Amino acid sequence: MKFTPGILKHKSLSLLVAVTVTTGASLVAAVPASAAGPCGTGYAYIGSHPITVPTYSKDYRFGKPGTKTGSIDVYWSASARKNCSVAYAYGPTYGVTMYRENLIANYPSYGPDDASRGYYSYYPRPVYTNTQRAGGQCIILDASFGPGATDHSSWGAAFYSPVHC
Repeated sequence: MKFTPGILKHKSLSLLVAVTVTTGASLVAAVPASAAGPCGTGYAYIGSHPITVPTYSKDYRFGKPGTKTGSIDVYWSASARKNCSVAYAYGPTYGVTMYRENLIANYPSYGPDDASRGYYSYYPRPVYTNTQRAGGQCIILDASFGPGATDHSSWGAAFYSPVHC
């Protein structure tokens, strides 16, 4: 039998494409249509807001004022009529254990509907608003990172109010 490189390449490529398509199809079928995100099943991503080193910070360990150190991702569940937020570490604070806070409330509010505070490396638990009478109610987002409970915002802070109306 005569060796012909072009035919071998063509057959090898055909086999590779067939294996890839078959494997890819099985991987797609393995992912359920209603996969749960960080807030649970039924919550859809609606936006993100940066957490940055605040202008008043004198501790430049994780960057100068304005450096992005995290993000607040916001989700909505039409069936539960609630918003959810997750305050993620980013860049220089990612993987570093520090005091982190994540708070959320329906607007207007005199305090959070839900809060998560403590020492984390990546993010505190997701937090949820109280049930809204109707969708589209504005919310308040508040998140911060820092060395401890008494100085919790020197490495990252964000406050957004009113948003996602």
